[in-house]
Amino acid sequence: MGNKYYKWIIKILLMIIGVLYFIFLYMDLFNIETFIFSDMIKFICIILCFIISILTREHALCNKDVSLLQTGLFITILADLFLLILDNYYILGITLFCIVQIIYSIRYEAKKVSSTIRKFIIIFLAILIGYTAINIFIMKVDFLFMIGSYYAICLLTSLTKAIKAYKYEIYPNPNGQMIALGMTLFLMCDVNVALYNIIGFISLTGKFINLLYDISSISMWLFYLPSQVLLSLSGYKFD
Repeated sequence: MGNKYYKWIIKILLMIIGVLYFIFLYMDLFNIETFIFSDMIKFICIILCFIISILTREHALCNKDVSLLQTGLFITILADLFLLILDNYYILGITLFCIVQIIYSIRYEAKKVSSTIRKFIIIFLAILIGYTAINIFIMKVDFLFMIGSYYAICLLTSLTKAIKAYKYEIYPNPNGQMIALGMTLFLMCDVNVALYNIIGFISLTGKFINLLYDISSISMWLFYLPSQVLLSLSGYKFD
């Protein structure tokens, strides 16, 4: 593919994502329903992010790096399929996002693959043992809380590694900046996801709580899609 046409395809895909981004935010903000659901538009955007990462392979910083990125983005599609479209497989969806964050942690610290995987296994086993002990001796706790806790650790770990990669210039700029900012936006998305679900779970009421609930419902994808766009471009070797 000629470099000129390649860049134009990337730009067109980014413009499409930008238009769809404002469309679904507008739909969510004003509760608008059309022939296509807001969630389907969001899912299409995530698929387009994956396609962008595929197109960058011929112009990647490193084949191993972009392979890890593409794997993470592909699993992200599967996770969003279960959480967003099917909307009934929360444990599976969160588990897939755990795998995504582990892959990103490996990507951001590629020289320590074995130790990174080992640490994640140890953390998972520790949380699983603690979860089992609580259920046996104290109280019954939904497994969703256990896997959610593990995901939080996976996310914070990958974010920390992304910031270190930027700080120590593991990646050239703007790639390092894209990774650090993309992972920060990923965290901000999940903070709003947690807030949204906590408010809904404990059924809090009040004007401020209702406003916070509405803001968090919009903010999830306000931060999430830009994070995926930045990450999808972060493997590209810029001129």
